[in-house]
Amino acid sequence: MNRKTGPVSLSSLRRRTRVDVQKRLHQIRTDMTDMDMTGIGADDRVLSENTVPPSSATHAMPEVQVVTEEDMELEGDFDDVYCDWCDGNGTSGSDSENDDDLTSLSDNIANWAVSFGISIVALTALLSILHATHPDLPKDGRTLLKTKTHYAIQEKAGGNYHHFGILSSLKTTISKYAKTLAEGMTLGLQINIDGLPLFKSSTVQLWPILGLLVTVPMKEPVVIGAYCGPKKPSSATEFLSDFVNELQELEAGFCFGDKNLKIELHTVVCDAPARAFVKKTKAHNAYHGCDKCLHPGQYQNRRMTFPGPEHPQRTDISFNLMVDELHHHEGPHPFKNVKVGMISQFPLDYMHQVCLGVVRKLLLTWLRGPLTVRLPALIVDRMSGKLQAMRPYVPIEFARRPRSLRELDRWKATEFRQFLLYTGPVMLAGFLDRNMYYNFMLLSTAISMLVSPEHLNLADYAGQMLKSFVNHFGELYGTDQIVYNVYCLVHLADEVKRHGCLDSFSAFPYENHLGKIKKLIRKPEFPLAQLIRRLSEVTATKLVDDADITLKREHFVGPIVVGMGVNAQYGEMRCERWTVKLTTGDNMFLVGDKVCLIKNIIQNDNGVYAIYTEFSQQSPFYTYPFNSDRMNIFVVKDASDELKSVEVSALRQKCVALPYRDGFVAIPLLH
Repeated sequence: MNRKTGPVSLSSLRRRTRVDVQKRLHQIRTDMTDMDMTGIGADDRVLSENTVPPSSATHAMPEVQVVTEEDMELEGDFDDVYCDWCDGNGTSGSDSENDDDLTSLSDNIANWAVSFGISIVALTALLSILHATHPDLPKDGRTLLKTKTHYAIQEKAGGNYHHFGILSSLKTTISKYAKTLAEGMTLGLQINIDGLPLFKSSTVQLWPILGLLVTVPMKEPVVIGAYCGPKKPSSATEFLSDFVNELQELEAGFCFGDKNLKIELHTVVCDAPARAFVKKTKAHNAYHGCDKCLHPGQYQNRRMTFPGPEHPQRTDISFNLMVDELHHHEGPHPFKNVKVGMISQFPLDYMHQVCLGVVRKLLLTWLRGPLTVRLPALIVDRMSGKLQAMRPYVPIEFARRPRSLRELDRWKATEFRQFLLYTGPVMLAGFLDRNMYYNFMLLSTAISMLVSPEHLNLADYAGQMLKSFVNHFGELYGTDQIVYNVYCLVHLADEVKRHGCLDSFSAFPYENHLGKIKKLIRKPEFPLAQLIRRLSEVTATKLVDDADITLKREHFVGPIVVGMGVNAQYGEMRCERWTVKLTTGDNMFLVGDKVCLIKNIIQNDNGVYAIYTEFSQQSPFYTYPFNSDRMNIFVVKDASDELKSVEVSALRQKCVALPYRDGFVAIPLLH
């Protein structure tokens, strides 16, 4: 095939050369097959059970220095946002050179500007250059992005507030699923309220009200309202008044198209301080601070603790009647006029309570706690080395790879979750005292059950494990360490039985969205006005949705099952649930109850198939606190040479495969 002449980049030249070589190798193999040679051999360079050696973990990607332009824009500095507002991972130019979804050049430019956080002044400068050859393009970036210019900002609760609106923010999502909604249907709304510091050198805070519909699928939360001020709102009732007033109207019903619908509050997801603020109750570190039971609390060693037996549970009725007066602050709470259970619909958030609370506390105790439980520095360094050696084996679905325990103060919530569910059980084996390790495994196993939709039938068993963990935790580390986050583990299983798996009411999606919101505010002047304008641009822009299944990295080197028709072979497949690759970290899956190693991805007239091999040895990873095969967690070794095929839709679950002795520990991707 003749290519257009012209300058070719080095990366393009390498890609073309690689494709030409693969095609030539494929042709040679085809010719050899025609000469009655049987079987098609796999190129060992494509994949092996140990594709990436542990030593490669030390080769980290170099940091990219971002150069910004200062003081030369209408709306703020260029922000190094990388596709924050695109759903999914996007595609590169080489994968899709002609984008048929965007109907015009202006749509393409608007999509690019919003996806990469291009400032208005930079976009306007680009349009002025393009206008000479494309006179139909607008001259101003604000015109192209349909930037909102008229909006109402109120002064309330000691700061400024703008109400975007519940129905206005959810209109796009409701329209998308309008045909599937029944007449008179009630849509459940989950909201999150939390504070966000905007600048390191200022006390200015942003308090957005974020929302998700739980009745229909939503990829990202929407902003319903936002408060901005020098400190948190002075009054929760005043702060939430516009939200509550609109919610009352939507509870009564509204007309959307040709259907009458309702919206009711499903759950309110907050961390402990924010939950106490909006409920007008005592803080979590106060006497009577537990918002799930009547435990009075006990002050020990300069901290509020909750040791001892279980206490009677709080109920929605007892809360409204203020049976425990010492739990409440004076005055009515903001939600008194809407349909919401003040106990049942304000669940504990496991991101803050478990990941940032209990798991972080455990690690800090092992690293900096009393000498009776503190680990020697040499052991800590060896543990850190083992963690970092796992970096190449972590799937692409994880936002961060494991890093040293010496950087614990910089760990994020996703890293603590990763440690609790995946890397911790494997890494800690052999380093911790047996009793301490078993105590950790009680927590890890119980949370694994509660976070997985497949194991909700084990919620009662998980609840018993968490109660045992809290009791043993007090015996190992002292009852003065049973603080609010540790104690509230005994209530977590009840929340799951009421609302579903932990991820259905966790703060993880909201915390991720808060980071994106923060990047929209580019300078300290008028932050709320900036947020309103930027969000109006996001709403007006046609962002591209990913396809259901995307196949990438075509190759010709096999392996394939003998006698199976093949139209094309690929090294990568992306779908909504996960990414399949032929490289370490992304090639281990459950097929039925067997852990399998993906060797190839092929497409033929019947569909898309995964070529895989099974392991000759598969056994449970642990037997305490129960047999891990009930959670499909196995130790596997010795991959067989027999190739099998399965439709990609039959891949049951992606696994995190971590090196362990002479094999791997395969843990299904739970979150």
